[in-house]
Amino acid sequence: MSPEKQESITHGIVALFMAAGLMLPILGMLDLMQWVLPCCCILLAVIAGFTAAGMLKKPVRLILYGVLGVSALVFLLALLANGSLVETFRAMVMQVSGQSAALPLYAREIALTAAVLVAFASWGLTCRAMGCYPAIALVLLSALMLWLSSHEDLLWGLLPAVASVIALAVMTNHDELPLKRILPVTVAAVLLAFFLTPAGGVTISPLKEAADSLRQRIFDYFFFTEQRDVFSLASEGYYPQGQNQLGGTAEPTDHPVMIVSTPKKVYLRGITKNEYTGRTWLNTTGGRRYQWQSSRWTSQRTTLFDMDLPDGVLGSSGSLMEEQVITVQLLSENASSLFVPQRVRSLNPGGALVPYFNNASEIFATHDLQAGDTYSVSAPLFVAGDAGLGTLIDACALTDDPNYANILTEYTKLPDHLQQMVYDLARQIIAGSDTPYEQAFAIQNYLSRNFRYSLTVEDQPSNLDFVTNFLMNTKKGYCTYFASAMTVLCRMVGLPARYVEGYLATPDENGLAYVTGLQGHAWTEVYFEGFGWLTFDATPAQNNLVTPPSSLSSENDSNDATEPTPTPEPEEDQSTEDDATPPPEDTENQSDQDDEPTPPPDNEDPSVDQDPPSTPSLWWLWLLLVLALAGGAAYRFLSVQPERMTAKAADPWQKFDLWIQAIRDILDVQKLPIRTGESPMAYTRRLDDAHLLPAKLAPVGVLMANVYYGKIIPNEAEIEQVRTSWQILFNGLPLPKKVQFQLKRFVRLEGKTKKPKKAKQ
Repeated sequence: MSPEKQESITHGIVALFMAAGLMLPILGMLDLMQWVLPCCCILLAVIAGFTAAGMLKKPVRLILYGVLGVSALVFLLALLANGSLVETFRAMVMQVSGQSAALPLYAREIALTAAVLVAFASWGLTCRAMGCYPAIALVLLSALMLWLSSHEDLLWGLLPAVASVIALAVMTNHDELPLKRILPVTVAAVLLAFFLTPAGGVTISPLKEAADSLRQRIFDYFFFTEQRDVFSLASEGYYPQGQNQLGGTAEPTDHPVMIVSTPKKVYLRGITKNEYTGRTWLNTTGGRRYQWQSSRWTSQRTTLFDMDLPDGVLGSSGSLMEEQVITVQLLSENASSLFVPQRVRSLNPGGALVPYFNNASEIFATHDLQAGDTYSVSAPLFVAGDAGLGTLIDACALTDDPNYANILTEYTKLPDHLQQMVYDLARQIIAGSDTPYEQAFAIQNYLSRNFRYSLTVEDQPSNLDFVTNFLMNTKKGYCTYFASAMTVLCRMVGLPARYVEGYLATPDENGLAYVTGLQGHAWTEVYFEGFGWLTFDATPAQNNLVTPPSSLSSENDSNDATEPTPTPEPEEDQSTEDDATPPPEDTENQSDQDDEPTPPPDNEDPSVDQDPPSTPSLWWLWLLLVLALAGGAAYRFLSVQPERMTAKAADPWQKFDLWIQAIRDILDVQKLPIRTGESPMAYTRRLDDAHLLPAKLAPVGVLMANVYYGKIIPNEAEIEQVRTSWQILFNGLPLPKKVQFQLKRFVRLEGKTKKPKKAKQ
């Protein structure tokens, strides 16, 4: 058998082992083991085709390689013709992330596509000219993927690939050894090592803890796609009728939640909701997740948290925009939501917290918060009613706000079932208010003045709109009632508004706020053009009635039948000093509340993340693979340079032979081959007579005859003469020919040169 045929068969066997070792873990990770037989058939067919092509002469071999490539491309296009390539890839990623619902729809496409790609990759990476390092890098990355995805039980599937790379490494350095001697020993060694490893491995606790911590950090930063627990006032007893129905008698408890260090009262939001259904609020804008600390998402972070609003000099308006530092320490387990002010400027997560944010401008960690978790944020702290806000908001309305149109569209949506009388009430409330800020303030104060706070209310009928029933019938409730009503009324008059749930932290004289379940709260955020979101709290409390810029008396409240005309701007900053927390007892009717609030029921429906799972960020793994392949290619490129090869040569004869081979490569790319039966001296004289080259090669021909036929070991001067000839020839090549020269050496299978027997000095 010719050396070319033997080399192609060897390459095919090693490639088949590599393909099997990569294919089995892939099918196992994707739960597609039922497709093993079809995939193995594809692997065998593709690699057999490459092996057969490698036995043929170069022109025919290249043609067959092209035919195989085109056939594979046509096969993949036909396979994916009835589906979406993007959806197929997404289903595969979701399966690896633990969400298996979508994968059965694309199982055939995924399995067969993977088989074709693995076959081509295995053949390319096991080419002896590539060396063993790219193949080793791919196997290590595959093992890393199994470890990161908690599929260590599938490591056995990598055994054929491990045997393949070991055999490839041996053949790369000892090409005189045949595969039939290398492969059995390699397979036996791999199997012996695998079966002698204790079941479950040997666990060294510190190393295991470090490895688990590393794996968790990698998942947190690059693979956070799992559903998360989202904060909801349901956890504080404010959804007695279930997560899908607002209303009913609330039963909050005073269990400890957090300690907050803050210079003033602060609304710490946990979740924002945009869609009102008539029964409850939903968050449908969450969408994609973004890592908070990634510079890649600076633009999204800036927009969602109003970091660039107000613009220009308005953004440094006195003390309003002065940043304050708030530190939060959890006292008990909570959902993954981080409780922060609305305008976060910087976030310093503590411990192992890895913060993300979404399109609803919520911030959350990759796992539920635990007692002792601590983080700090800096943000300006202001709420509606603070001195100077009205003037600032009016000035901001004259600046450019490219996001306002989209926000206006999204946050003024309302269901069609709302009755006209509620719209009429909304317009009646804002009558006489000239600016959007005055209108929002009028709605806030209308609700806080004319409706009664009470935790004890009748159950909300499922066939009635929640806000309508509150405004027209019951006229009493707690924070979720008032926040829902204000958000809906604002939208009815064209003010973008959203519903928010979180906690209200009011510090003591030491600047510390001890927050319990009783401080669970809901409020409204209203967006003003050029200014951004602003907190409004319509829930009445003992001292939170602020002189409004505009108000309207309730038709049902005879005591407030006439109201004085309000001033456009509050004269003093009362809301920052007054407590807007719902009172623990109803001051208007003590009997409306229970003396002993009971804990929320254990079977309360948990709030789960409604964000659709996003495609995880796999770019870093692809980057590692590309870098590994690039590193292997760079190593190969450097290792085949004549200077590098001659520097590693063991004796003068090998150095001479390597320089002669480099000269032959230059002559080959210039289409100047030696003729059959032509001696080196005749060959070089013919080239010199044709005047085709920038260097005379006749002296090199004489040296070749002396070394190869006379078996004379060349001295340093003769080696330098050949090297100089090569350098002149290489420098005279045009750039395309230089590239062709490098490619020729890059892909050629290099064998060890053999010194002639009985060489003479």
